[in-house]
Amino acid sequence: MKLYKVSEVAELFRVSERTVYNWIDWGYMRAIKVGEGRGTIRVPEEAINEFIESNQTVIESLPAARSLLARKAKN
Repeated sequence: MKLYKVSEVAELFRVSERTVYNWIDWGYMRAIKVGEGRGTIRVPEEAINEFIESNQTVIESLPAARSLLARKAKN
């Protein structure tokens, strides 16, 4: 299972890290905490794919996201 840092997810979607944390807090994107205490947040690749699928209507309307979807389709 590939895990992404919040900063990597933010870069992928071209949003701020705060936005990714909000998506996680609001339940829009799954994430896991690694370690004790504050720990470190990681986002599984499957969660990114689920997020894209569940928000595809919105994402398809964004030019940058269309290229992301095209790249994902090639892989």
